[in-house]
Amino acid sequence: MTKKETERTGATVKLNVKTPPPPVTPTAAAGASTLKIADAEGASHAVKVEGGEMLKKPEFLERVMTRTDVKKSQAKPAIEAALATLAEALMNGEELQLPPMGKLKVVKARDIGDGAQVLTLKLRTMKDSAGQG
Repeated sequence: MTKKETERTGATVKLNVKTPPPPVTPTAAAGASTLKIADAEGASHAVKVEGGEMLKKPEFLERVMTRTDVKKSQAKPAIEAALATLAEALMNGEELQLPPMGKLKVVKARDIGDGAQVLTLKLRTMKDSAGQG
């Protein structure tokens, strides 16, 4: 329908207004990845997010010990066993439901030789306060 036809018939024209995706504030800068964010209507938008620093195992162990007040001699074997179990489950293609972190599954796997793999993972985070008992 043209503008003249609209004026003659008196029909109303509806415009579909698209709002831009909500802004995302990165926490640190060291690399970039893509993050999908849903707007108020439920549509998801992919936005670039700057990656943070690499969290290595000694720092990870330190953070866990600080949160739990557990000695290193007790925490280290349990955390190493948990990490090994997570890696094994992901390499077997299992989907993990780990509150409060969320749901984790392998989207794509590629063998790079010598038994090593590159896994592309999808993490669906939980809503605030979900899974906190």
